[in-house]
Amino acid sequence: MPKFTTCLVLLFGLLLGGSLAAPALASDAGPSGSDSDTPYVDLAPAFVTNYDGGGRLRYLKVDVSVRARKPTDEAVLHHMPYIRNSLVRLFSSQLEENITSTDGKEALRLAALEEIRRILTELDGAGAENILELYFTSFVIQQ
Repeated sequence: MPKFTTCLVLLFGLLLGGSLAAPALASDAGPSGSDSDTPYVDLAPAFVTNYDGGGRLRYLKVDVSVRARKPTDEAVLHHMPYIRNSLVRLFSSQLEENITSTDGKEALRLAALEEIRRILTELDGAGAENILELYFTSFVIQQ
């Protein structure tokens, strides 16, 4: 199969796979270790977006989970559309050189964490101290 066709087939599979996943509920977030007061919340489905508008189409697929104190985990689920919109905008604004390095991925992770904290503070008046961490559980780049 030509390289272009292979890329299209892979992209189509990613888009279909990402669009069929159901949002995770706080109770479905998986085991939270020994501290049940700080559950993990999956921001499902995966984020699939283009990035680096430099002529070629490039795609980024990221699975994201946050660890939050209760009851902020419920606020994350409640404000999921706003959070997802902001993270899509953040991810799609990245330059290739920023997301292909380890330091760039860490900077993006911290920026996404701060964005969620900002949103929850803006909408609920609190949240910055209740969102403990953000994790990329999958990070795939198509260049």
